[in-house]
Amino acid sequence: MSFRALLAFSLLTSCGARTGLPGLDGGGGEGATGGGGHTAGGGEGGLVAGGGGAGGDGGEGGEGGSPPECDPETTQYIYLVTDTTELYSYYPATGAFTLRGFLDCPSGASPFSMGVDREGTAYVVYNDGNLFRASTLDASCEATDFVPGQEGFITFGMGFALDEPGGKEDSLYVAEITFGEESRGLATIDTDTLELDYIGPFSDNFSDRMEMTSSSDGNLYGYFLNTVGTGGWVVEIDKETATIVDSTFIEAGAGASALAFAWWGGDFYVFTASNGLTNVTRFDPDTGAVGLVTTLSGNVVGAGVSTCAPGQI
Repeated sequence: MSFRALLAFSLLTSCGARTGLPGLDGGGGEGATGGGGHTAGGGEGGLVAGGGGAGGDGGEGGEGGSPPECDPETTQYIYLVTDTTELYSYYPATGAFTLRGFLDCPSGASPFSMGVDREGTAYVVYNDGNLFRASTLDASCEATDFVPGQEGFITFGMGFALDEPGGKEDSLYVAEITFGEESRGLATIDTDTLELDYIGPFSDNFSDRMEMTSSSDGNLYGYFLNTVGTGGWVVEIDKETATIVDSTFIEAGAGASALAFAWWGGDFYVFTASNGLTNVTRFDPDTGAVGLVTTLSGNVVGAGVSTCAPGQI
């Protein structure tokens, strides 16, 4: 997903010294979902985390291993796409990046944002508004029948979120992005019919650039990049109304020209790029700690994570 990406988490109790985001409890595993994109801006507050996550003996998802739809080959990573079509997997537990290939989508445009569904299939929107499906194993790509411009959405940040906590069905949420203008707001795209359903405008527009991601309880989160200064805002979004429920400012993304966002293992990961180098910043909502963890050559514009990822089940 380009620029915005944050999927939500459940409300619990606040804990620890903090920035306003109460603790996200991964409950025995690491996990994620996410999106990516190109630049954004502001507010302050706090998000509260939910319990749950991967757990128990026998692998992710508790005793007996992962659910059958959760193929560990495709659903345990954060996936990243660059503006030059490189598709990487990133495993935060070890810090390893693996190049899966170059997207061969039939387009003369370039990737803008990306989301990854529960089964590990990537959906990539290009900067001309066309939407493609891609394999996270080998980056092979196919066109969809999605019609750009529905409800005024040409380019957008993306993120999948579970329809209900503990469920097996997820939906693709998109946030409209037009540089230099306020976002039109939030919508969903039905990945079967490829019809866009408009939810409404955001109650607060912190900037013209953002990405989205989600966690195990199906809540939706976003990251607005500050376009007039440093840092940005992690926000919780009501999926039904597009209301910004809460926000926390963090220092991630100064001067960035590209943005992506994901949640994995109880932490948020912000990918900000400029001049051919992407910084990976981890935000721990339990402690409020923010820090640069690694870098990657290239401009990452999208991130996505299956709702099967560790800590998501």
